[in-house]
Amino acid sequence: MVSESPEQREKELLTSVETMANIGSFWYEPATEHLYWSRQLREIHGITDNEPINYEKAMAFHLPEYRENIKQLVAQSLEFNRSWSAESCLEDTAGHIHWVSITGVTKQVESGETVLFGAIQDVTEKKHRLQQLQEQTSALRSTLDNLIDAVITIDSKGIITNFSAPAERMFGYSEAEVKGNNVSMLMPEPYAREHDRYLEAYQETGRARIIGIGREVQGKRKNGEVFPIDLAVTEVSRAGEAQYIGVIRDITEQKENARKLEYLANFDEQTGLPNRHRFLDLVEKRLESNRAIVVAAVNMDYFNRVNTIHGHEEGDRVIQLIAQRLRETIGDSGWIARDLGDRFWVGVMRDSTQAGLEVIRKLHDALREPFRTKFQTHYLTASIGVGLSGGDENASELLSLADTATSNARHNGRDQIAVYEAEISESVVADAKTEVALRAALGKRQFECWLQSKVDTHGVIRGAEALMRWRNENGELVSPAQFIPVAERLQLIIPMARELLQQVAFTLNRLKTQGLDDNIAVNVSPVEFLQSDYVETVQQIFAEYDAPLSQLTMEITENLLLADAEKVQQTMSRLAELGVVFSIDDFGTGYSNLLRIQQLPITELKIDREFVQLAEVNEKHMGLLMAMLNMARSLSVSSVAEGVETAEQVKLLGENGADLLQGFYFARPVHYKTWLDERLPQ
Repeated sequence: MVSESPEQREKELLTSVETMANIGSFWYEPATEHLYWSRQLREIHGITDNEPINYEKAMAFHLPEYRENIKQLVAQSLEFNRSWSAESCLEDTAGHIHWVSITGVTKQVESGETVLFGAIQDVTEKKHRLQQLQEQTSALRSTLDNLIDAVITIDSKGIITNFSAPAERMFGYSEAEVKGNNVSMLMPEPYAREHDRYLEAYQETGRARIIGIGREVQGKRKNGEVFPIDLAVTEVSRAGEAQYIGVIRDITEQKENARKLEYLANFDEQTGLPNRHRFLDLVEKRLESNRAIVVAAVNMDYFNRVNTIHGHEEGDRVIQLIAQRLRETIGDSGWIARDLGDRFWVGVMRDSTQAGLEVIRKLHDALREPFRTKFQTHYLTASIGVGLSGGDENASELLSLADTATSNARHNGRDQIAVYEAEISESVVADAKTEVALRAALGKRQFECWLQSKVDTHGVIRGAEALMRWRNENGELVSPAQFIPVAERLQLIIPMARELLQQVAFTLNRLKTQGLDDNIAVNVSPVEFLQSDYVETVQQIFAEYDAPLSQLTMEITENLLLADAEKVQQTMSRLAELGVVFSIDDFGTGYSNLLRIQQLPITELKIDREFVQLAEVNEKHMGLLMAMLNMARSLSVSSVAEGVETAEQVKLLGENGADLLQGFYFARPVHYKTWLDERLPQ
């Protein structure tokens, strides 16, 4: 066996290296026009080992737009005896395009002639990867620049390395102005001063309140304005060094909307007075402190005539004058609140009942004085009902006493003060009769489920609300207002609601068998919801009818959220895990705690019919309606507007982003079997 010479081994090694690196070598002697190409270089160009090659033929492989540059580099290299490198694009004999990197070096040989030798590497694959990376980077940059959220990247020292277009718009700086600077320039004090220390502490301990989660902090614009932002930071590693990507959202508008809605939840926009719900809270705190209070409901007599004769704008002016007079009369001795329309509430803090009643009489006299606007003089009177605490009432009960007394004052001819003092009233007797009838109706299954369709803004049915109806022995329907409050007080609402839920489950089963995913909403009483076995009852009924819980919406009132907070949250969470969704019913008429709403599995806000109807005739109520719809969007929940009765209301709600509509304009409530007959395909 003949062993290879060192020269042969060296040549084979060089060939192997060239093949692995996809590099070919060349040697060019201008004097003799001799051109040598290695085997790998021939493979790159697609020619065989035996095929002759010369300078002109070699240059012809390069695409025209690169050829002259390569020729010029070769000529200059030979003339001035200097090295060079370039990138070119060539076409091989098979028509394939190759990107190549060329390096040339000159050398004088013994004959004194200058020769050129060098290497050509095929970098096509590398070039394609680079192009893909550039395209991906460009696409990512385009995506980031079109986001609402700003994206800022910093290195481990807090230096800004990337600043998206939304960040430029949000902070007022260009990327060139901030790149290379510390991110603390975008923070107000004291956060800017503490940022570097905070970053170092995180890198040492791995603990931070902001990595991986969203958190509300403050940012500072170029003009010095400080504004609220939601910031979520992600840590990434690039080339072994930590980098931090911050996604930032300007929540100025969101905070302002929340502030406005929080204000509107507690105060009347027109007069600036506390509303009924805020008033209830104030009265309750007074009662909890065992201090005396006289509560009065004030209804302006025949106030609707002002609106009818002089228009709603004049009516609004008179309402403001009434509020002003109430403030002036009561002063520091109590609270004034405005309910809807021309109703006000007064709470007088006096040590004795007689002293409180004296203030109410003074108020009654003051309201008889004329109200003068810029355009008219109006003569009004008031019917005032006073509720006196017997020591055991809560705020709601005390207001109910005053409300009943107001009805008596109006019944007695208006312009009266009526005080609720009797131990038993006509309403108590009526409630007793209703109780007997309700218990009998339960045994005879006289309670029916009626459904009123809910539609989207195109009029397509998306579901319905289940309403309880009582058909008495005479076949007549009894008004829910007449029996629901009594049923709740006596807890008869619990078996009544179970009957309703059974009929809803039957309906959902029929819809499921027809492939319809309509959602049916049921109103849930706090008395019912707080039962210890409520979740199990719902599960049992829906299992019995093989009905999907995911198509059930439970409408709860804002007052339920004031009940046992822990119990409410547990029950809602358990039901939500089963697929049940929750809606706040009559949103805007109760005590709206926005933080509480966000903490609970609530996916829908149902706007009370009064806001829908008043928005059409009153610009301020229109603003209130729009604020509610905007708040629903801010909270990422859907909105349902009820009480829709006109085409104008449909148009108004559609233009302002309501998701679902419900009202007589689309459909009146009908028996659930009738609804199914109309809904299901024949």
